[in-house]
Amino acid sequence: MKVRSLVVSSLSAAVLSACADSSAPPPPVLDSKAPYIDDLPEHRIPVSGVVFDPEAMFYSFVTWPADPEDPEGAPPPALLYGMPTVMRSSVWGAQVHMVSPTGEVVDSSGPALPPWGNFQTRGLPADPTVPYLIRAEPAEGLMVGASDFFPPEAGFAPIPAVPYYPTTSMRPIAATGTQCLIQSPAIVGEAGALGALAQVISEETGTSMSVASLADAASGRSVALLWVYSPSPVLDAFLFPSGDIAAETTAGTLYAIDWAPPGSFLGQTEMGYFATRDGVSTLGYYALVVQPGTAGALTVSFVDTLEDPEMGRPWEVPPFFVQGLPPGVSFTRLFAMAPMPPVEENPYEEPAPPPDFGFLCYPME
Repeated sequence: MKVRSLVVSSLSAAVLSACADSSAPPPPVLDSKAPYIDDLPEHRIPVSGVVFDPEAMFYSFVTWPADPEDPEGAPPPALLYGMPTVMRSSVWGAQVHMVSPTGEVVDSSGPALPPWGNFQTRGLPADPTVPYLIRAEPAEGLMVGASDFFPPEAGFAPIPAVPYYPTTSMRPIAATGTQCLIQSPAIVGEAGALGALAQVISEETGTSMSVASLADAASGRSVALLWVYSPSPVLDAFLFPSGDIAAETTAGTLYAIDWAPPGSFLGQTEMGYFATRDGVSTLGYYALVVQPGTAGALTVSFVDTLEDPEMGRPWEVPPFFVQGLPPGVSFTRLFAMAPMPPVEENPYEEPAPPPDFGFLCYPME
């Protein structure tokens, strides 16, 4: 036992001696000439999503080839990845600009890519209090309809190859999160409401008006396209027309936009759209034309004219209010809301935090 204790003591002493003899690492030498950046790059929030033609989406939905084995099998008009109606209505080659409240372009994307029309901008300045609008503009090589994927030989009605025009989407967005996802700016062409409007206005005035002249922002004229959709089960993704929604405006001239199979009668566009003044649209789709020099705020209010308790109608539709419309063409998606049934409070239910929709980039109040 004494020998063993002696050995352990000797080893411990050797280890302690080695530790005592080892020197600590030298302190780091700070180089006073090391590079130093005083101003960090501005934090920016990228904006991404899909550029699409809402009129082509509806046209694709109502003209979808019938399947005898599945007569109700047409894919819904929904802004969801994987939906063929999105691919058919996505606008390849369009470019997106983020426009500030003063009208300045603060950010842009490259051309929207096939097959979904995806775009992504470099990013907005990180400020959740500043609202921006998205303006989609046509570019060289623009394509709509994805004819390679949905050929006419298979029964798909082709999307007409017509000129498209810069379109401002009127839903404001702000940099409220780390990125602004699933934005869906619209862009419209001559085969929809614009073509129908040009025909009706030409008849009303007795002077031929081209679509290019109607949509020209340099004229100072504003053409606001307002589409009221049925209640959407997922955010604002499902674009089923509402129908039987009457509209009234405090300024400008209001036209109802409707649809019938192309070639049904005179006055239709290539995709079958037509316009009537002061009517009620069976699609819930309206065009507001505001002439140059009309300043100030305006409101378009909507009333559901249909009484159907089984469908939960009449629906409630929020009014469209704006301090001033941008010159040129704009598009707004509005959604009807079914009356909410009363909810009984459960005193034993634990409170849950509200869902975080910051990625949608709604402006803060």
